[in-house]
Amino acid sequence: MRVNCYLRTVTVALFLTSAQASCPHEDPALLKWSEPSTWPNNQVPSLGDDVYVSGDVLLDVSPPELRSVNVEAGATLVWSPNGDYHVTTKFIHVKGAFHIGSETCPFEANARITLTGDRKEYSMPNFGAKFIGVDNGATLEIHGRKKLGWTKLEQTVPRLNKTNGLVYTSLDVGRRQNREGLGMYVFNPDGTLFRLEILSTSSKMIGDADLIINKVINFLTGTPDGKVILIAVQHTLVTRPQTHDLSKIFDAIETVAGIANGDSKIRDVGPLDAYALATVMGDPSSTCESMSHMSHLKQTATASVNVGDLTMIATSRTKAISAKWNDLIEFQVVEKSASSIILNLIDDVTTWKEGDRLLLTSTDYDMEKAEETTVLGCNECTDKQVKVSLLPKFMHFGEIDTNIDMRGEVALLSRNIIIEGAVNSFCPSVNENCKTYNYDTFGGHIKAIKGFVNMHIEGAELRNMGKQTDLGNYPIHFHMCEDVDGDDYPNPPYIRENAIHHTFARCLTIHGTHGVMVMDNVAYESIGHCYFLEDGGEKRTVFDGNLGANTRPGSLIPLDRRPTTFWITNPQTTFRNNVAAGSMGLGIWFIFPDLPLGPSADKGFMKMFEARYTAITEFTNNVAHSNKNGLFIDDRIDLVTEEIDSCNRYEPKEDPSDRSSADKNVIIDRLTAYNNRDNAWLRGGYITLSKASLGGSLTSMLFARNSRQEQFMEKSVIVGETRNTGDPTRANGKDGWKNFPRSIPNTNNYNFPLQGFGFYDGPVFISDSFFDKYTDNEVRKAGAIGFKRFNSASSSTLSGAANIHFGFPDGLSGNRAYDGNSSVFGFGDLDGDLAATFRDNDGSVTTIPGSTVVKPFSFVTTPDCIMKSAWNLMICPYKYMTLRCQDTSPAKTDMRVIFIRDDLPDSPWHSTESHFRAYPLIGGGKYSYSIYWPEKAPSEFMLIPKDLEKGHPVRVGVCLPLDATINLKSWYPKRAVGLSQWTEVDSVQDIDDDTVGGQYYRNRTSGMLYVKLFTNEVRKEGDTNPCAGNKCMVIKVYVNATDMSTDHCRERDIPTPPAKRSVSTKRGTDNLSFDTYYNGPEPDWGAGSTVPFTSRDAIDGGYGTWSQWGSCRTDLTSVRTRTCNDPIPRNGGASCSGPRTETMDCAPQSPQPPTDEHNVMPVVPGGLVDGDLQL
Repeated sequence: MRVNCYLRTVTVALFLTSAQASCPHEDPALLKWSEPSTWPNNQVPSLGDDVYVSGDVLLDVSPPELRSVNVEAGATLVWSPNGDYHVTTKFIHVKGAFHIGSETCPFEANARITLTGDRKEYSMPNFGAKFIGVDNGATLEIHGRKKLGWTKLEQTVPRLNKTNGLVYTSLDVGRRQNREGLGMYVFNPDGTLFRLEILSTSSKMIGDADLIINKVINFLTGTPDGKVILIAVQHTLVTRPQTHDLSKIFDAIETVAGIANGDSKIRDVGPLDAYALATVMGDPSSTCESMSHMSHLKQTATASVNVGDLTMIATSRTKAISAKWNDLIEFQVVEKSASSIILNLIDDVTTWKEGDRLLLTSTDYDMEKAEETTVLGCNECTDKQVKVSLLPKFMHFGEIDTNIDMRGEVALLSRNIIIEGAVNSFCPSVNENCKTYNYDTFGGHIKAIKGFVNMHIEGAELRNMGKQTDLGNYPIHFHMCEDVDGDDYPNPPYIRENAIHHTFARCLTIHGTHGVMVMDNVAYESIGHCYFLEDGGEKRTVFDGNLGANTRPGSLIPLDRRPTTFWITNPQTTFRNNVAAGSMGLGIWFIFPDLPLGPSADKGFMKMFEARYTAITEFTNNVAHSNKNGLFIDDRIDLVTEEIDSCNRYEPKEDPSDRSSADKNVIIDRLTAYNNRDNAWLRGGYITLSKASLGGSLTSMLFARNSRQEQFMEKSVIVGETRNTGDPTRANGKDGWKNFPRSIPNTNNYNFPLQGFGFYDGPVFISDSFFDKYTDNEVRKAGAIGFKRFNSASSSTLSGAANIHFGFPDGLSGNRAYDGNSSVFGFGDLDGDLAATFRDNDGSVTTIPGSTVVKPFSFVTTPDCIMKSAWNLMICPYKYMTLRCQDTSPAKTDMRVIFIRDDLPDSPWHSTESHFRAYPLIGGGKYSYSIYWPEKAPSEFMLIPKDLEKGHPVRVGVCLPLDATINLKSWYPKRAVGLSQWTEVDSVQDIDDDTVGGQYYRNRTSGMLYVKLFTNEVRKEGDTNPCAGNKCMVIKVYVNATDMSTDHCRERDIPTPPAKRSVSTKRGTDNLSFDTYYNGPEPDWGAGSTVPFTSRDAIDGGYGTWSQWGSCRTDLTSVRTRTCNDPIPRNGGASCSGPRTETMDCAPQSPQPPTDEHNVMPVVPGGLVDGDLQL
């Protein structure tokens, strides 16, 4: 049935101006939904109707379930706050305006929208099914009650154990964990175990059904009075189809629990539903049961009973995608005082009320250690405390350790405006993804399209939203709206202070839309990338203060296989104060396509390669923890396959349209990353990681480079094993399973080494930074500084460290540096591993200023180097440079040259690895090198030296065909662009004496060509260019010969090395002093406290209005309350001053509240207030 409301025949203002009225429901022109006169034929919409709102209507009633609500162009639908109303409908299509509260008039009642329908049941143009659609010309305003979205712990929450209230847990025993069915435990009143049974009831595993059913019945009915019975479903009670009748079991449960026959919730339990019951045998009043239908990945049901000073609890946990070791039942006995705890928090949380649902994020490596709980009433709590019903299974850390803020987040999941998708308790076959998801992933969605007028959503709770079945259906979705922050949008759209949880496809998607503000939201338990910039053309998005947790893999697009909480595909993004608190993939990923994808490709949002040369707008004070990877800046999205393509080629410029413009520094400011397997990987050009706080990772920091720009890390803190110990852990490794007293980064292999900063590619520089807690243990190695492991690529020899502080004396207390070889687990002997070096520019690492740390590899070491055995590294008194010999002939063969250090003629280095191009050579003129071709010399090649220093030259010889004629070109240190401008000298000694350049020596007997590689530029302080003074030496060699063979070149010439030294077989001794250490980092090193947000002004709290006086209590007093929410104190602002509650005396019949809220007068018997005139 189609129902239209009447159009007005009288023109009225939609709403009064803000000076006249700020609340949309106060518009006197609104007609009430509940009034028959509002509707045609005086009929209020009824069950299954399509409702068309064509005028201005106030929703003041919960209508029956509808097919649709359509707000027509020019019409308005306003939700009344004078009741708690619920609308159930397949969709809401907004062409006019839909209001639930306003910015200045937050909605204070409870509102609930449930979107219904199954896939392929119907589809509407532009919006599909099961949606709230914001069409061209439409306005959507949703403004819920002001409540603090999330805060942090001020104090650690320990896991429940036998030192703080745990008496018994069934997990200590671990019985019959593979059975699908009922777990039944019986306890004595003193908490000791009386007996137990776990039996399979699902048709898949039940076996002899009659035997099992009788076992359950006999177990239950044979329990003596006074015993405590706990029941929980393990994995699943039934399967589909369930071929065995369990009604006799249900009858027995109802009998022992004192539940009327047919009324137990267990009769409604379906496949993978969670169910729990607790009762005292013989005392039906004690019975408690709970059930959670399968509506997402995981379900939990808990039931408890108090006996004396003990609480006995049954917990059922089920997972839709079963991993049986993770969804075990649990039966606990705890001290009654331990069944609730008070959380100490850093913010005023008086807006959180009894019954609200909270999330405690994991502060460990495993995001599955996040826990949900419920707020309890608490008269004794301060403004920064909240009491919750929680038996913590895991420790939640609440401290700042060594300037690393690891205080766990506590987030509010409840809001007074709920928008939800109704889902089945099974996966309908029409979803066509049930092999991947055996639960219903066809949720609701909110979508705005181009031309909408306003869209603001704040203070709402979205759950069961998004569709894993089809692209383009996300909890909140801006679709191809283009610019929404220009003159047409004086109040640009924002999504703020919402709770978006248990979603089926993302959390928030911005697609082809520019200028959206995303602020202070909480997102939890999502499938696929959570906060999502879709095509790479989305500009001027602001992400500020958002929390995302528990992001899981999806299958909508291939990229969802590596789920990322914040997926940022455009550099013109402001990204500050956000937290990525748990992902099965990455926490924060900046990945740019060369051109926007999909429907954005031809919109002109970005030019080809523009993103590659555009600096990230802002990255400040962001946190990543409990992910596989914390912060990742790398890779590209292939324009054809839309798959991930390695190497981002990021090279930010002042003018992205002009590659020759000046480099632009991207500052990654105050990153906090902890307890990720790898904390940060940043590839690109001119990037500075400043004031980072990193801890508890296999590798905390690696820079990768793919341009000529350098990278820097400064004023940072890196800690190996922090005070955030997590929980005792069982892990596997080369010696089998072991138990550890703390959490470790990789439970699949505890032998992985622990590394702070890894040098790679380069040049990269770390300075003014603090390291601590890098100590070997019995199963793995550790080092504060090292190199990328299993590296097949060349690295810069200019990379270096300066002003490094360590929190330990080197030696037994830790290793300042370490890098292993293939004999040590987690390390290799690839050419890039062997060639790894870094300079200690001021001696703060090695105690020798200007020295270089290298691998103990003969090609790069000499008797002057000192072996540091504990590091498996050597400290050498040289400055190294790199030399690349590149074939530039028309054939451009991929020939791999052979390098020989002339004093080690029997130790050639011949790399065959594709990414290893540049060899590290010892500068200073004491050592020389010869280069040989494996078979034939190319007709053209270049010698490209990098990292040269004045006074540290290197002589090299190159093998050429015997009868070759040559031509040479070079532009520095002397311009000599033809052989006629070069000077041929008579010996290699003459080459060693060259100081001006442009000289060569040819041994025509052997075919060797000798030149000297050097620079006359003094590297000034701060010059990090691989070419000192930005003056690069390159020698181009042209070769012409009838026979290009060089097979016997080495036999013809063995040059005399400049330094006539014998090779020492002894590497030296550990005779250096490394006793200097620091008690902590400098005050301004590291990110420090991440909350309050320093980017925002502090806001002091203010009280809202008083509630109505409550009913008269037994002590003849009445109470009224007020909430600190006008405004909520934020960013370190002061809490509200004055009392939150007031009490007055009352008479039982009807207390009369005083009219002056500041002068409360007691009520005397008879209802008269002191001071009243009695006639």
